[in-house]
Amino acid sequence: MTFVISNPTMEHIFPLPRPMPAPPKPKHPVLQAGHRYSIDTQKLADNPLGDVEHDLQNGLLGDYPLSIERAAVVPVDTKRTPIHAFVWNSDLLSPPLKSCLALTTAHPQQPKQNRLTLLDARMAAPTVSLADDMPTLSISPHFELAWDTAGFCSQLGVLQLLESTRTAHFADGKTMTLLDTESEEGDPVLYLSVKDRPVPVIPLGGFQQQGRQQKLLFRQAVTQAIPSEIAGNTVASMSVLEKYTVYFMQNAGPDRPDLYIWVPVHLPIVWGWSIRVQQRYDGVWDIFRKKLIMPSASTEAPKLPLWQSNSLLCQTMQMA
Repeated sequence: MTFVISNPTMEHIFPLPRPMPAPPKPKHPVLQAGHRYSIDTQKLADNPLGDVEHDLQNGLLGDYPLSIERAAVVPVDTKRTPIHAFVWNSDLLSPPLKSCLALTTAHPQQPKQNRLTLLDARMAAPTVSLADDMPTLSISPHFELAWDTAGFCSQLGVLQLLESTRTAHFADGKTMTLLDTESEEGDPVLYLSVKDRPVPVIPLGGFQQQGRQQKLLFRQAVTQAIPSEIAGNTVASMSVLEKYTVYFMQNAGPDRPDLYIWVPVHLPIVWGWSIRVQQRYDGVWDIFRKKLIMPSASTEAPKLPLWQSNSLLCQTMQMA
């Protein structure tokens, strides 16, 4: 009996499945800004927590309550047991201090952090146009954002601090101050628009789940109405000198202030304008002098916004 063994062809060769690589071991979760952590006092050693300036410089706060009248900075209460603290800036935490903060399963378990990217910041030239039959000076900064909640679910929001002087110049040479934040000890105040609900932080978009990304647009017109007269005095011109500092903030649970606080998620963005408007020979209101500070991120502005008043309390006449 004869056996014939034929050569195998390619169609009869089947590759063996490759072994699946072992899944990577999860990295240790990072401490996330805006969350509250317990402090291990035995590891704390001689760290003098409880002083506001010291706490701020080390990325911690006892609390950070916000209202339209003021933003308060509360030091860490070292007399309570257990001691709790909010992380407001995780980049400022030293390794010894990090080891004192207790991570639990209630905290975010991701090794990544949320990130806000400023895609574009621009501002068109100011204009004078009719609004409700009244000449109105206006300018509109424009911010395009990319919001990535890789670390934990969170709400994005925005607040603005303002340094401002708005003045009406009358035909008889006299002037009237319409808005002056210098009266509030010279510190910036919280900017509030009369058209929006008066809240310290304006939400941008909806509450975003962990692992999501979206693009957002923030654009808000800043205006000044130009009346023909004020208190019987003919208005000859109006001047506006202002600087805005824009803070984009995040909060993992705005309805749980005992566990989460609003914290900055991007460098402050500064913009401003210096404008004078008056009537031309034909009676039309026009811009006769302007100087603009285009929007840009600032490393010099305070990283944590603080204020003791707001723009509505500083005005003597509605600024629109």
